[in-house]
This record gives sequence, C-alpha cells and structure tokens, in this order.
Amino acid sequence: MRRIVITFFSLFVLTTAFAQEQNFKEFYQSNKDRAEVSLNIPSFFANMFISDEDTDEFGVFLKKSKNYKIMVFNNNMSSVQKDFQKFARKNKLKTLVRVKDGKERVTVYFRESKDRIKEIIVNVHDNTDELVLLGIKTNLTMDELSAMVEASTKNKSIASN
Repeated sequence: MRRIVITFFSLFVLTTAFAQEQNFKEFYQSNKDRAEVSLNIPSFFANMFISDEDTDEFGVFLKKSKNYKIMVFNNNMSSVQKDFQKFARKNKLKTLVRVKDGKERVTVYFRESKDRIKEIIVNVHDNTDELVLLGIKTNLTMDELSAMVEASTKNKSIASN
C-alpha cells in the first residue's frame, strides 16, 4: 500500500512539474484552429522583410530569434484572451511592458530560464473584436534586451528632433 501511495505521489509531482514548463508553442498548437490567421515562420524567412535601419537597432535580437508564431483572432477573441491570461498566470510569464491607447492595449510578456529570455510574447487587443498574439522564441540575456530597448529609444528621440 505504501508503494502505491509513493508511486501516485511521484507521478503527481512529475506531471505538475512538466505542466508548469509550457511555452507558447503549446498555446499556439491548442488554439490555432480557433484563429482567423495562424502563422509559424522561421526567423531566417521573417528577417528578410526587416529593413536595414531596424537591423542596426535589433541586430542581436534578430540573430538570437529562432521562430515567430503569429495568431489573429476576430470573433472568439474574448474567450481566447481569457485562455491566454490563464496561460500567462499558470506559466508565470513576466510582464515587460504594458501600453494603453484608448481601447487598444499592448502587453509584452517574457519567459525566463537560467538568466536567459527564452520567449517574448506580444498580446495586442482592443475591447471590441480583435486579438493578435505574437510569440518569439529567443535566447537573449536581460542586458542584451536592455541595450536593444535603449538603442531604439535613442534613435527615436534623435529622429523626432
């Protein structure tokens, strides 16, 4: 009897440990049929469409990005948004930035593992009928991300003067 209890307890611990290590790929796989558009794009292909000006600012990011997953939802946006919020809480995604502009909201999340940013997920939605999710698999350090944001901010302030 004791062995059975220990076995079930061990299985429970193992399954909960694996369940907590989900990444955006699992969310993408389970929700892509609900999306109006779902694209899984390798980074080498997507990076061909980025201008040379942006390559200077985001060079490290582009080199360390492996895959882009894009999902666009229209008619079932609110239920998917609720599912995504559960996914974000369950997987302890950290919020990098939140921006509100009228009814539109943009939230950038990231998943960190061993001092490396393994995933960046961008959630763009308005309160009416559209949700866009962009998942980017990457391998950045926080310093590299900070440098990229700083370079982007400097270039935008120089351009506006």
